[in-house]
Amino acid sequence: MSALDWIVIAVYALFIVAIGLYAGRGAKSAEGHLRGGRSLPAWAVVFSILATEISAATYIGVPEKGYAGDWTYLQTTVGYLFGKLVLATFFIGLYWRLNLTSVYGLLGQRIGPRTQRAAAWGFLGARLIASGVRLYIGAFALQVAAGVSLELSMVVMAVVSTAYTWIGGLKAVVWTDVAQGSIFFIGAATALIFGLHAIDIPLGDLMREAFDAGKLRTMTLEDGGQSWLATQKPWPVAALFGATLVLASHGTDQENVQHLLNTKSARSSTWSMVFSALFAFPVVATFLAVGTMLWLYHRHVPVTAYSPDDTHQIFPNFIVHAMPAGLRGLVFAGLFATSIAHLGAMLNAASTIWITDIAPPKPGVTASLGRVRRLMCVFGALLLGVGFFFGHWQHVDSKSLIDLALSAMTIVYGGILGVFLVALLLKRRGSDTSTVAGLACGVAVGALGFFQKQIFAWESAKLDWAYTIPLAATVTFAVAALGRRKEQVR
Repeated sequence: MSALDWIVIAVYALFIVAIGLYAGRGAKSAEGHLRGGRSLPAWAVVFSILATEISAATYIGVPEKGYAGDWTYLQTTVGYLFGKLVLATFFIGLYWRLNLTSVYGLLGQRIGPRTQRAAAWGFLGARLIASGVRLYIGAFALQVAAGVSLELSMVVMAVVSTAYTWIGGLKAVVWTDVAQGSIFFIGAATALIFGLHAIDIPLGDLMREAFDAGKLRTMTLEDGGQSWLATQKPWPVAALFGATLVLASHGTDQENVQHLLNTKSARSSTWSMVFSALFAFPVVATFLAVGTMLWLYHRHVPVTAYSPDDTHQIFPNFIVHAMPAGLRGLVFAGLFATSIAHLGAMLNAASTIWITDIAPPKPGVTASLGRVRRLMCVFGALLLGVGFFFGHWQHVDSKSLIDLALSAMTIVYGGILGVFLVALLLKRRGSDTSTVAGLACGVAVGALGFFQKQIFAWESAKLDWAYTIPLAATVTFAVAALGRRKEQVR
């Protein structure tokens, strides 16, 4: 990394904090800080949803899929579209009618306070782990590529994300996401254009070469003869996974739902959800195209500075060793953006559910802005602690720990989704006690699905984790429905 590259990254980081200062001007109340005055424009929320969805793992992992495989990962976005259309049609309007601050308030109104707190605790624990390890992965990529220490990388990312969220709250999260969503897309597009130019072969010839090698395949019904139960590559399984994941992540996860609860109107929320689904196609396709470009580049351009066989670091290595100064800094600014974009959203969401669902102030007392900001600092420190934990344990069992952390939300997602389906679909079934029991059973199913190889001593998973969310949701729904609610819901 040259001095010019570091200047580009530093200017970008300062720009993000400046946006937070601008967005947070005049903040006087905790609610205004956490909810942005319910004045967020729909187009900005689209950017924020996309920026929250994209992490450092995506910035590195999706190009790896295109490099080592093909474009079948794009099948998942079909499921995303279906799931978001369901949310836009049936969920968002209800959330607005109930005037929710936290999405778990729905459970408190329709089922009871114990269910509300249990779901909020489930979200908080799993999200701290998942976001903390994404902080670690982003820092690890920067460490490998930029030559700075892992600890310093994590501290910088945690401090920047906490700073702009502390200053500007949800407004800062959304407006910085607009900048970050733009920069990570521009960074990927810059790498793609530079790589294709460096190969110096007509684009039509490169596309034919990739097509003949099967690198541009986008749909498939098989995965090397594996059972459909053990893989998510066949398109019906990929679509199922995408749809159920979106129903859980964007319908029951405060980190994502908070954007939709605080636009100017329910109609704005609906359109934000729909357009974020449509824009997911070109975003994912661009990152897959980067992977295909990397495959072509390493077939035609001699490389000696690193091994093309290291697929996990293929994109960062390309950025460091192949791209010129300045452009290299721009693409790494995109990686930095994906590493911190979701952190601010998590800090705002965690602070919201703490004062709304877990430890609300006494009746008649309003949470102070100072308390909210202190909570953001606490959760920022906890995220950094989780990142340090994974940085320490990577030498012991790196792969399984990272897989666990990245999939932490899927362990609880099925249970929480099942609880929401009880609240939405059943009027008299599902008591405050039976629903908490159902949530516990759903989380147990999610954990069993994830740890199946260790529990049953299997060499490979017999049931892909794409199935665990709908399976856990079904178990939760069935157990919760055994109880009878005292009052019919509205």
